[in-house]
Amino acid sequence: MKSKSEMLCGKKWISWCRLFLLGIVTLLCFMEAVRHAENLKDQLWVFHFTACGQQGGMDPSGARLAQEQNLKQEMPLEFVNWTQADGIQITAPALGTMEECAALLLCGRSDLLFPGYAVLDMEIQDSCLISSTLSAKLFGGADTRGLTVEVQGWPLEVLDVIDSEEAFLAYEAGENDVCLLDRATVRSVPEGPGNVAERYQQLCGEWERMEDRALVWITQGMCFLIPFILWIFLIRYFREAARQADMAAASTNEACGVDGNLDRPNVRFMSLGDTRYHRMEKIIWRIFSYLLLAGGILLLIQWIRIPEDMIPAKWSDFEFWSEYGKRLGTACQALIRSEKKIPDLPVMGEFVRALL
Repeated sequence: MKSKSEMLCGKKWISWCRLFLLGIVTLLCFMEAVRHAENLKDQLWVFHFTACGQQGGMDPSGARLAQEQNLKQEMPLEFVNWTQADGIQITAPALGTMEECAALLLCGRSDLLFPGYAVLDMEIQDSCLISSTLSAKLFGGADTRGLTVEVQGWPLEVLDVIDSEEAFLAYEAGENDVCLLDRATVRSVPEGPGNVAERYQQLCGEWERMEDRALVWITQGMCFLIPFILWIFLIRYFREAARQADMAAASTNEACGVDGNLDRPNVRFMSLGDTRYHRMEKIIWRIFSYLLLAGGILLLIQWIRIPEDMIPAKWSDFEFWSEYGKRLGTACQALIRSEKKIPDLPVMGEFVRALL
């Protein structure tokens, strides 16, 4: 039969193996969450607005007028007004195929919604972007650039194919299109995002802002939680190791004193050697803990970035935080209650995958 010490040693090794496997799984999940959180970082420089609840949106003529007024400013904004219409009949005249899908009507640059693809703007009225799913349904493949589709009898040339599981196409709304553009996307810049929302609302009206940055903050906070827990654990581990080394040094001195062997030179030499070893070990563990503490604080200071619009113009403005909190709460409520449309799905998908 196994002795009690052997059984305890076996249980210890089993627990360490379980901890190691848990650590590996946690590391892999953490790396995957960081990848999805990095994909969401672009949302820090993009503002989204909705006309729901405050006004019915803008017709294409009003949106074009707002774009023209914007271009006259010293520092024009980059924004696109858009809406989604469902149940639109799309045909491929060359093949005689027809599909019912969603259509995104734009007034502005399409790369604000679909970065990395060919760009539509207000001057391009005879082209469109279609999704890979719609391309496969209409033409049987994804390499369909240059082909023609018809939207309610209006021929459009396929400018690029967007990789998406949703069936849709996007094109610039004409002045004769009967629609209300009830959504807007505005691009900011890292150097100065502070007054972008106010400038857009001056051009297009008091639309409700949707605080998509909250999704980025949540994922960043979750990705910060795992390293923070590990940091605290290592600091406590190093301090515990230093305490154990100190106790070992004290027990060595006490054992030699109790046995009365300090008069023997070889025992005294061994005792002094063990004591110095444990004291040196204690110093090393203490140094490691202080270095880890200082390094973690420096990384924390370097990693944390406060958004510009969270910094008051004057630190004596005590009402700033209460007003900012109210605006943030209203913007988050607008994000939650708004209908999720096709351009919103990639962002929501990355957020959900980061949580998982």
